[in-house]
Amino acid sequence: MASPNSVKIIDICEVAAAYDSTKSTTETILSPTFFELSGLRFPPSECLCFFKLTDSNPTFFHSVIFPILKQSLSHALLHFLPIVGSLTWPPESSRPFFVYHLNNDSVSVTLAECNGDFDRLIGNGIHEAVESHPYAPHFVATETRSPLLALQVTLFPNKGFCIGMETHHAIFDGKSASMFLRAWAYTCKYIVEKGEAPRLLPEEITPSFEWKSIQDSKGLEEAYINLWATIGKRLESGSDSNPRSVEPLPKLEVQPNLLRANFHLSSEVIKKLRESVLRYHPEATDPTKRQNLSTYVLACSYVSICLVKARGGDADREVYFAWSADCRSRLDPPLPPNHFGNTAVVHHIVSKAGDFMQENGLAIIAEKLSASIKRLEKGLIEGSNERLEMLLSLGPEVQLISVAGSTGLEFYNTDFGWGNVEKVELTSIDRTGSFSVLDIRNGSDRRTEIGVALKRPEMESFASFFSNGLEVIF
Repeated sequence: MASPNSVKIIDICEVAAAYDSTKSTTETILSPTFFELSGLRFPPSECLCFFKLTDSNPTFFHSVIFPILKQSLSHALLHFLPIVGSLTWPPESSRPFFVYHLNNDSVSVTLAECNGDFDRLIGNGIHEAVESHPYAPHFVATETRSPLLALQVTLFPNKGFCIGMETHHAIFDGKSASMFLRAWAYTCKYIVEKGEAPRLLPEEITPSFEWKSIQDSKGLEEAYINLWATIGKRLESGSDSNPRSVEPLPKLEVQPNLLRANFHLSSEVIKKLRESVLRYHPEATDPTKRQNLSTYVLACSYVSICLVKARGGDADREVYFAWSADCRSRLDPPLPPNHFGNTAVVHHIVSKAGDFMQENGLAIIAEKLSASIKRLEKGLIEGSNERLEMLLSLGPEVQLISVAGSTGLEFYNTDFGWGNVEKVELTSIDRTGSFSVLDIRNGSDRRTEIGVALKRPEMESFASFFSNGLEVIF
């Protein structure tokens, strides 16, 4: 007998970009910059978007809704042609590159059905992390070639559906993933309402692939290629490992009994957190000493102190907090906001666990994170490859806290024509130990959503520290 949450695969199809006579039908090659090379072999990211749809009986969904989803995907992909192709590294080449062919390439889309508890999945309550993973797609890569995108649409009859997306770090960062998803949703809603695909997309979701303006003045491209060859041999423990592989490193297994839950910080709570920091750092109001107390900084600082307290242990141990900077607006000259690619660079701060645990831990960590962001003005990419290697080599004795997502990504601003997304889940954090940060902006409802995946004792402690800390601030 099938389990209550069993997922039945109905079909696996390939969706190609819509035909356009103005597009080249020959093979096109795109050379990655050092930004894309920095994510060359990271395990792919996974994102789930859940949509309510009570009229989603199987007959109607399979005959009407899913065909429109495929049609709109085909038209959306016409604007994102590189992601239809693959990342490849032929034996005769000194470096990897992206290659796509309008007539030959496509994106794998899995159609599935599930009789699981949809209302439970879209709620914010604590649930087993593994419950979400059957709704995430998986692409198959080899050493010489890797897809860049895979999709899965899972129907929950008469409840709703889930769109799962797996993306390759070599071309997708959070902003690029959100841009593609919103472009697909815009195209789909346009077809639902007007019966035809739009000829153009709004500027903010029309991708720019002008990568040639990014200059490698620091020799980072070669450094990243060498770094991944070294890491691949070390992690795969084989002298025969191919140093020119583009196959993502194996995903970490989801730990048994891992729980996940969402927590929220309202705009009013963020305001109170900012006031709390300023009580300990009144000089921060001085323009010459002003700290970056953005929603992102305050949310990350608060969540990290709750995570360290939940872990407990020796107050003298070191804690590494890793975060990613979007470099689009920070380069000289800056890239356009709709630049498509992975332009995230990892930075970090190091502090004693005791700093997080102090009464004024929020102010201490917010100051450190703010200072780290301010240093980007002097050295955005300096030492980025050495920093990545160091973070990947940290032992289990070190608590490494990292963040996935960011405010301003607009994942929650996604409507395929049947209603706005109800729940977004970055399932990758179940494997990496990261926590996720996303913003929700529906009219007057403005919140910052925090996703965490922890073992039960730590989850219970985290929830307690998270709630009690806010009560003290208020």
